[in-house]
Amino acid sequence: MLIFVYGDDTFRVQEKVRQLIRAFRQKHDQSGLNLSEFLGSSKKGLELGEVMGAVRVLPFLGRKRMVVVRGLVDAMKKADMVAWVDGFMKTPDSTIVVFWETVESKSLEKKPLYIALKGAAEVHQYPFPFLQGTELHRWVQQRVAERGGSVDAGALRGLVERIGADLWQMDNEIGKLVAYANGQVITVAMVDELVHASFEGKIFQLIDAVSQRRPGDAIRLLQEERWSGANDHYLLTMLGRQVRILLGARALLDENPRVSKEDLAKTLDIHPFVAQKALAQARGFTLEHLKQVHDLLFEFDLAMKTGGIDADLAVDLTTVKLTQ
Repeated sequence: MLIFVYGDDTFRVQEKVRQLIRAFRQKHDQSGLNLSEFLGSSKKGLELGEVMGAVRVLPFLGRKRMVVVRGLVDAMKKADMVAWVDGFMKTPDSTIVVFWETVESKSLEKKPLYIALKGAAEVHQYPFPFLQGTELHRWVQQRVAERGGSVDAGALRGLVERIGADLWQMDNEIGKLVAYANGQVITVAMVDELVHASFEGKIFQLIDAVSQRRPGDAIRLLQEERWSGANDHYLLTMLGRQVRILLGARALLDENPRVSKEDLAKTLDIHPFVAQKALAQARGFTLEHLKQVHDLLFEFDLAMKTGGIDADLAVDLTTVKLTQ
């Protein structure tokens, strides 16, 4: 049996792999000697002989073995895969092979090794793309319940807006909130007090402020990020990325005022949640204004490389230009 667990949502990928391992141990591995794990991220890399030896050896005091191989499919070059394909195609019925891959689903499914093995006799696939929309809200609500808590609708929206699809941070924040609530319903006030948004989440608040011509709030948000340790080069990079997204959104809106978030997400290759926010924010700018800000960012990039301006001043001037 071959099992592919993959996707750019690395949190759910890891959870699924660990779930498979726990289920295997409970059902088939009472001896504790029938599980082998190979991590492709190690300096030594993956050795064909070692992996195939683990795949083909008979179970010890049991009926099944499990072999977990991480990072092999993504790293495999087409020229090197013949022996690997031959070996995995001969996997005995007593062995379960789990391929653990943290690569975007569509990209993984184009890899030569995946294509070669997906036609094997018994193959299972578990793709885990980033959650979005109602699926993300449902996951957060369920996670809160699993931790023994409950959350009101406003707090749920606030969590998603601040953290987005980063389930590693989301799970950590949920743990803090449930402990703080101590049996009470998690509220917006609790989220505001305890959850510090990643800048990728907070940049939505920043662009809301500048699109509504609230420069004071925009500068305050930037200063909060600096106090929390954010680097100005990183802040400028994120601002530049958001300006490019807004440019694309504004251009599509000028062509079709009823353009959907799905159309924008597909055109710009961004998350639908980001597309939804960008469409709303782009309405506060003209295309010409955004082009001017984009040109300014290009000038700042050149100036920083020659020592003509510091990153913190570039960030502030870019923010002020957006609010004009």
